[in-house]
Amino acid sequence: MVSRTLTGLRSGYLTGEVISLHDLPVATSRVVASTAWGTRYEAAVSSDGAQFGELPEGTHVFAALDANDMTLAEDYATIREVAGKDPVMGFVTSFDAASRDEVLTWLRDLRCTVVQVYDWMDSYSVPLATTRTYDDPLGRPINSEDLRALIVGIQSQGAIAQAYAPVCAADADIADAHPLWRLFRNDGQPQSLGDLLQVMNPGAEGWQAYWIEQYSRALDVLGFDGLHLDTYGYPRAALDEHGDAVEMQDGYVSFIAAVRRARPHVVLSFNQVNGVPRGLTPPSDPSFRYVEIWPPNTLWRHLEALLQRSAGAAPFHGDTIAIYPPVWHLENDSALRTVLISHAVVTMLGANALVWGDRRGALCHPYYVNHHDLSAVDVEQVLEWHRFGLRCRDLFKAGVDTSWYELGDENAAVVVNANAPATPEPVGGALFTRVRRDQHRVAVSVLDLRGSSDGAWSSGTGPGESDELELIVVVERPERWRAEVATLGREEGRFVSVLTESREMREGNGLVCRVPLVTGWSVVRLVEGEES
Repeated sequence: MVSRTLTGLRSGYLTGEVISLHDLPVATSRVVASTAWGTRYEAAVSSDGAQFGELPEGTHVFAALDANDMTLAEDYATIREVAGKDPVMGFVTSFDAASRDEVLTWLRDLRCTVVQVYDWMDSYSVPLATTRTYDDPLGRPINSEDLRALIVGIQSQGAIAQAYAPVCAADADIADAHPLWRLFRNDGQPQSLGDLLQVMNPGAEGWQAYWIEQYSRALDVLGFDGLHLDTYGYPRAALDEHGDAVEMQDGYVSFIAAVRRARPHVVLSFNQVNGVPRGLTPPSDPSFRYVEIWPPNTLWRHLEALLQRSAGAAPFHGDTIAIYPPVWHLENDSALRTVLISHAVVTMLGANALVWGDRRGALCHPYYVNHHDLSAVDVEQVLEWHRFGLRCRDLFKAGVDTSWYELGDENAAVVVNANAPATPEPVGGALFTRVRRDQHRVAVSVLDLRGSSDGAWSSGTGPGESDELELIVVVERPERWRAEVATLGREEGRFVSVLTESREMREGNGLVCRVPLVTGWSVVRLVEGEES
């Protein structure tokens, strides 16, 4: 296996930045950056290293090659016009100095471009501590100097350090002192999250001003360059102090606008729990849309509708789903497979998943501190799947998704011949297949869900099957098209050229190729070129 690290390469860049690499492997002849579609950009290579000029937006594979074009080292980085857009997400809950190197190494291995720093506050009402050491709201000891060093470390890797920031949470003393800021139930009792916190009205101007002052002070002192605005998915029947109904969506819109005015440059995300509020306009840039999934959305096939609800009429590509599969009490391989498949499904939908982070951790609980710790063997498998997703992720954001009207019917323009049905939605016992197409390119992704009986991200998943599929795609003038296949578990996931032939279909000739399925996920890219 080749090295996965190119010295000097950060996880994230803005367009126009110069990318410099150094300490290249011995025998390096060329250094290239490749898009998901295979377009290559050459670096200027000298004895001091390699340097790229302006590269296009996207997640690129960077490779050091020898004189025979063999890969000596390979790595990934994401380039965006706007910081934090379409993020590669991670989380962190360990802030102590002893954990820092492990945390930063894992975040770098994941190539995270946005990292949510979870539950770092002194209290909900006054997040910035006045002492160097303090306890968070649930009693965890924190050292502010260590926290600051971690934030700097995240940013030095080319990622945004995003402060977890609950929109409506207050301690009892502040809530009691300001009844006009808080929310009430229809029985007259205050809205709360158990005994932990009081729920405030996001539309109350006094609360907005207080919140912004407190969190702005924390951002300035600790150095965060992002805010994750968290909500709890309720209240759904909120009243003010006078017993009048409060429209939560209007309050959230007002709150987001106030935060953006006060902090125009921080990267914002707002948690639309289960897609609520529906169709909420996200904060103006720099920002990204964020959705936390909960029951009854327990199936993989629910994910697409969840994204559509949250986005409304807007496109949802690049949005992030926070997902906490509660499966780690099951047999380990079954649990890990569920989490890997869940992340892959989200990627194929053109979105991003928050599930990995901290010290080789995987989310399984909404209190992020209670995450699952991966074994060394699990880590290798996670990185193999994750890097495959990074290699292919831009293919699912281009062109038009034609899966629901091109796949599998009598007049199909895309046919997958296999020993299981190929379906455009992720259901158990099937091959989840997605097709994205523009005039000169087609991407087809196949994910093996035959190990799942119920298609749920909350259940265990057995192994898939090693198989070879036959793919037929109707294109104009098939002789002008070439096919490349990336197979998880083979050729280190790289795209390789495959032979094609022509076959008569109802609408003319289709392009036919063989697609191996080894570990469970294969992606085909078809590109029109010169006539062969």
